[in-house]
Amino acid sequence: MKVLVVYGSRYGTAAEIAEEIARVIREEGVEVDMADTRRIKDCDATPYDLVIAGSGIKMGKWTKGSIKFLKNNKSTLAEKKVALFVSCGAANEEQSRAEGQEKYLDEVAAKNLVNQPVATGLFGSVYDPDAKHGLVFNFTQRFIKKDLKEKGLNPDKRHDYRDWDGIRSWAHDLADLLKNE
Repeated sequence: MKVLVVYGSRYGTAAEIAEEIARVIREEGVEVDMADTRRIKDCDATPYDLVIAGSGIKMGKWTKGSIKFLKNNKSTLAEKKVALFVSCGAANEEQSRAEGQEKYLDEVAAKNLVNQPVATGLFGSVYDPDAKHGLVFNFTQRFIKKDLKEKGLNPDKRHDYRDWDGIRSWAHDLADLLKNE
């Protein structure tokens, strides 16, 4: 059994999730390779039993490299088990999760995969007021700060909304899926 975890990450949040997924699956005795789409020109998915593709979401979009991987490997992935995950702000709050699932996972799967994924993971993001995210983030940051204050949270501190136990459980389920074939 062999797994590929391929991911696109702009600020490291999705990369940390991908690393944890890979670590958990390795602990289950499954061989895992990782590929950061920023560091590869092309990646052949042929030798893998399961391909896990993920991305951080910025301005409502997957990273270009992750989408390119899905498109370039569409026919190969049709013959594989595929799981998708994202790290996004839509997962941070209950009322926006269904929209995040539809927009960032279901629609991406429908557009870029032949078959439905065996699993999807909608994982939270990280708010870091000191990170350099560009002009749009700087513009929206005042709204984010206001929202955090209304929730009784300090807007000047970093907030990690990722559910690490949920991420680990998702990865364990994928390892079990492979081992129970």
